[in-house]
Amino acid sequence: MALPQVETLPPNSLSRILIGNKFALAAFLLPLAVRAIPEIIVGPYPIGYDAITFYVPATIDWAAGRVSLMNMLGTAPLMYMISVPAYLFGADPVWIFKILGPVLYGCMASALYRFTRLRLEWSQRKSLAGIAVITVYFITLRIGWDLYRTMLGLVFVLLSLSLPHESRGNRETVLRSVLVTLAVLSDQFIGAIALSLTIARALLPCAKWNRQAVTRTGEVFGPGAIAFALILYTGIALPNVGLVSEHPPLPSTETITWNIGFLAYAYVLLAPLIFIGWRRTPNSDLRNWSIVCLIGAVSVLFPFLGPNAPSGRWVLLLDLPFCTYSTAGLSVLMTPRGLPQTLIGRIRKLAIPSLSLFLIILGSLYILVPAQQAMTYYTLFPTLMPTSMIQNSIPSSDMPSLRYLLNQAALDMQDSSVLITHEGIYGWAREYLPGYSDRVV
Repeated sequence: MALPQVETLPPNSLSRILIGNKFALAAFLLPLAVRAIPEIIVGPYPIGYDAITFYVPATIDWAAGRVSLMNMLGTAPLMYMISVPAYLFGADPVWIFKILGPVLYGCMASALYRFTRLRLEWSQRKSLAGIAVITVYFITLRIGWDLYRTMLGLVFVLLSLSLPHESRGNRETVLRSVLVTLAVLSDQFIGAIALSLTIARALLPCAKWNRQAVTRTGEVFGPGAIAFALILYTGIALPNVGLVSEHPPLPSTETITWNIGFLAYAYVLLAPLIFIGWRRTPNSDLRNWSIVCLIGAVSVLFPFLGPNAPSGRWVLLLDLPFCTYSTAGLSVLMTPRGLPQTLIGRIRKLAIPSLSLFLIILGSLYILVPAQQAMTYYTLFPTLMPTSMIQNSIPSSDMPSLRYLLNQAALDMQDSSVLITHEGIYGWAREYLPGYSDRVV
C-alpha cells in the first residue's frame, strides 16, 4: 500500500519564511497592534501631544520651506525626512503620524527582540516574552504615545548594539557608524546614549592601545559625534537655549521629591525583577545604558551647574534596559535553583500568571480609559505622564467639538484675519484650517 505524499513548502516560499520567523514577526506585530488600539479609538484624530503640537505643524513648515537650515539641524531632522516626503506626495500629516506611531512602536520592539536574541542569546520564546512585557508596560506606552523621534532613534541604537563588539571588517564598521549616526540624527537624548555606548565599548581596546581598535572606534564614533556637535551647536545658537543651566547649591525638597519620586514611580512595580535580572544579565551595553540614564535622571540634583535637559526624559529612557532586566528576573523565578520542584510549580502556576495579568490590566487601563476617568496612579505626574493614551493636547471627548469650532472660525475669518491660539491648539489650527495655515500664530 503506497503512503500518501506529504506536500512540503518550497524552501524559499513566503509561507515557509514566515513560519520560520514567526517569533520575530510576532515581536513586530504584537506591539504594532497594541499601539494601534488608541489610534483606532480616536478615529481620524491624532493621539500624542507632540504629534499634533509639534510634528504636524513642523512637517507643514518644512514642506513649505519656512524652516531655516539651522532650525532643521537643531531639531534632529531624521523624523522629518520621513514625514515631509510623504506629505509632499499628498499624504495628510495627521495620518502620516497615526501610521508612524504603531509602526515605530513595532520596529522598536522588533529591534529589541533582535538584540536579546543575538547579544543576550535568549531563546525565541524568552525574547518574545520580554517583548510582551515591554509592550504593555505603561512607561513604554508613554514613550509610544508621542515620542516618535525617541522610538526612531532607539531602533538604530538597538540594531547597532546587535552587532558584535569586535568589528570583523570594514563593512561591519561602516554599518555600525551609519546606525550610530542615524540614532544621533533621530533624537539628541538617544544620540547621547549611542555615543556613550560606543565610547564604553572601545575603552578597554583603546586602553591597551590596540591601533586597529582605536582606528575602528574613530570610524564608528566620528560621524555620529560630528552630527551630534552640529545639532548641539545649532540648538544652543537658538534664543534661550544652552548646554547647561544654573542649579542652587542644594536642591530643594520639592526638586528631590519630584525627580527621584518619578524614578521610583516609573519602575517600583518591576523593581524586584529588575534587581534579580541585573545580577543575572552580564551585558555591558545594558549596564552602561542604565548608568548613563541614571546619571541624567539625577543630574538635576547637581550643585551650581547641570545639563540643560529634563531629567524625566532620562527616566523614560531607562525603560528598555529595565524591562529587559525584569524579563531576565522573571525567567530566574521560573527556574530557581535549589528550590523544591513543588515550590517552582507554585511560582509558575500562581506568581507568573498573576504578574502577567496585572501588567496587562495596568496597560489596558492606560490605553482604553479616557483621560477624565484615568486611574489615580496615572495622575500623579501630569507634566511627565499623560493620564491616558487616548488624548493629545485635549481629551478624546473634545476632539470633534474642537474640529467643529475650527470650521466655524474658518467661516468667520476675513482675508486680513489672524488666528491667535494656545500652544495646545496651534497644531490643530494648522492642520484643520489649511487655507489659513500661514495666518495661525
